[in-house]
Amino acid sequence: MSDADRNTDRARVLAAAFHQNPLPLVVLADGGQVAELSDGACELLGQQRGEILGRDLRHRFLPPLPIEKCLDVNECLEHRCRREVLPQQGDPIPVEILCRPFHVDPDGDGPDHCLLYISDTRKRDYEDELRAARVAKLSLLNQVSEALYGANLTLDQVLEAVLICITAGQGLRFNRAFLLLVDDRQEVLRGELAIGPSNQDEAGRIWSDLAAQPEDLFSMMTSYDQSIKQTDAAVNAIVKTMIVPLAEHDHVLVRSMEQRQAIRITPDMDLPGVSAIRQWLGCDHFAIAPLVTRSGMLGAIIADNAISGQEITDLDLEFLQLFANQSASAIENSRLYTELERRLIDLRQAHEAQKEHQQTLLRMERLSVMGETSAIVAHELRNPLVAIGGFARALVRNLDPDDPNHKYAEIITEEVSRMETIIHDLLDFIRPQKLQRKEVALDELVTSTVERFEGEMQAKGIELVLDLQSGGAQCSCNPIEIQQVLQNFIVNAMQVMPDGGRIEVRTRGVEGGIKVEVCDSGPGIAEDTLDKLFAPFFTTKPTGSGLGLTICQQIIKSHGGVVGARNREGGGAGFSFILPLPRNA
Repeated sequence: MSDADRNTDRARVLAAAFHQNPLPLVVLADGGQVAELSDGACELLGQQRGEILGRDLRHRFLPPLPIEKCLDVNECLEHRCRREVLPQQGDPIPVEILCRPFHVDPDGDGPDHCLLYISDTRKRDYEDELRAARVAKLSLLNQVSEALYGANLTLDQVLEAVLICITAGQGLRFNRAFLLLVDDRQEVLRGELAIGPSNQDEAGRIWSDLAAQPEDLFSMMTSYDQSIKQTDAAVNAIVKTMIVPLAEHDHVLVRSMEQRQAIRITPDMDLPGVSAIRQWLGCDHFAIAPLVTRSGMLGAIIADNAISGQEITDLDLEFLQLFANQSASAIENSRLYTELERRLIDLRQAHEAQKEHQQTLLRMERLSVMGETSAIVAHELRNPLVAIGGFARALVRNLDPDDPNHKYAEIITEEVSRMETIIHDLLDFIRPQKLQRKEVALDELVTSTVERFEGEMQAKGIELVLDLQSGGAQCSCNPIEIQQVLQNFIVNAMQVMPDGGRIEVRTRGVEGGIKVEVCDSGPGIAEDTLDKLFAPFFTTKPTGSGLGLTICQQIIKSHGGVVGARNREGGGAGFSFILPLPRNA
């Protein structure tokens, strides 16, 4: 093959490569006419190659392309500029032009042609915007992470913060957001919380209020205005109706969780469960994002633009998915923290209960030892005291009243009697109770007990008032022991009113039992002794064992009841006990 043939083949190959190039390439002559152009340029201009060749292309650009300047080597070589190109049909297309002047004749004085590389900037601008939006969203996710993990929020606050971020202008900018959580006990996906307006007017007010909120998303999520929360009533009424059984694996919400994939629902889609969601939301276009962690499914988020009608883009769906992943981890962490906190509280309470039980066992052991010791001492003291008392009483009878020893013998007799009373009470206190119970009408038992003291009360100028209103209710009790308690209360009341007064004995039906109370008009109980009245050996009297009220408490407790004491508002004190009603009552 000759050199001429080789050159011809090379020229044919180069021409084919240039013509079939998908990039928009145009060669302009020095007059601005098109000398050659690629298939990509034909597509951009919307015309066939034959319709463009030889034509002046300068005025197809806005503003017109100054080819004469590009051909001036001294002024422009590889000139880059932005223009709008006018296609055969349609709107102007923004382009960027890279101009490379060249000359065909190597021996020429200067460039006589320009090679134009025309790039459609629409796609590049979109990609630039997309990259900028992604950078902004990544910054947003960083703020979300700070808010969800750094603000020490409770579980309810975390759920609220998630929805705030989805709907806030500083966040993902959806109109409304609905949160559904998995209910493991009932095996359903249940609507929990929602945020968003219910109509256009409400949306305008909310967005106006949001504009006054802090610009920082962290502050926004942790200080959501209460007035804005009050507008969420309508969407929260909607979310409470959202219930989906987890067994419905084809349902779009359950499928989204199981496949761990966000789904964008458009009006033309007809997946299982979509029609029900459309009825709930009142719109056809929405997005679903699953809340899933390694430990399992937590729930799902439904977001829409039902108010503005704005399209949900691929970027919106992408970041809704990323945000849902982050939110799922925050919800799980909050739940685990709450559970750990609850278990720590339970453990602390169990530890305190164990300490109390140990202390109770130690007290019971000490009391048991004291009881055995007291019983032995009481029995050992009783016999010599009986002998001393007998001799002392014999001396009182045999000595002349004027004899000085008569007075001493009386003192010995009184002190021995007091010691015998203490020993008797002590033995009653430590002696095991024998429960000989029967059904007793408590009003009748109270009446018969009080009647024994009527004469003594009259002699002391004490007015007796009976107020029996238990309705004839019966209790299972040992009547002798209950009479002992009631007598102790009455005697104490009489002793605090040596100059007369008023004693009221009342019965009342209470929930699950009958209350008996003895009230007096005496001086009342000192505040610092109220909590000590039923303690063993505590007494405010110059004489007495200090075991009377303790024995009363022991008797009532053995009957399953409680005792109490109080100061009355009008003066005086009240001592009471409550006996439980029989179970069949």
